[in-house]
Amino acid sequence: MAASPSELVGWYDLSWKGGTFEVCLRPCGVFFCPRFQAQASWELVGNVVQIDWKNFGKYEMTIMGADKKMEGHKVPKNEADEGNWRKASFNRPLSAEELALIGDGAGSEWDFQWSGGSFPVQFKADGYNHFKCEDFPAHAHWSMKDNKLFINWGEYGNYEMTINGAEKTMEGGSVGGDWSKDDWRKAKLVRNLLDNKVVEACEHHH
Repeated sequence: MAASPSELVGWYDLSWKGGTFEVCLRPCGVFFCPRFQAQASWELVGNVVQIDWKNFGKYEMTIMGADKKMEGHKVPKNEADEGNWRKASFNRPLSAEELALIGDGAGSEWDFQWSGGSFPVQFKADGYNHFKCEDFPAHAHWSMKDNKLFINWGEYGNYEMTINGAEKTMEGGSVGGDWSKDDWRKAKLVRNLLDNKVVEACEHHH
């Protein structure tokens, strides 16, 4: 029985002759790699995962069994090139905290609260983990480690938040600040974001 795209979503250890690093197959065909970021995508064709990693090349990975191990190569296949092969092994599913941010695949919008009020912010689930705020615009990004969320908000500073995946809330504050005073921050989920990929996937499932 062939795997479905939703069954493949999660974190993998990707190996090649230069070593091993983590990559993530996100919902709705978004491919994410913290170490080598690009607006990359993945698609399941039969039992082959096709990856378009933009500047880092295209890859074809064949699913070897129920444990989601994959073996494949960079496109075009070249067995004479010892750097052409790739292997992947399933590491872990997306956590409840990650899914709270990623939503249906495009990201999520949250009501971000501070001592002066609140405003909407967006966590984009793209290849660069962009963080967007219309009220305080900056070239900003987010990252996660366990249930800790880190926001690099450009000129507005860095923030560390602890996410409650079940409640879809978060709390924390500015890095190095006094959270018992005005440097605290809280947020709650407002809605999941939509993009064309999410809409197409939704229509496909109904």
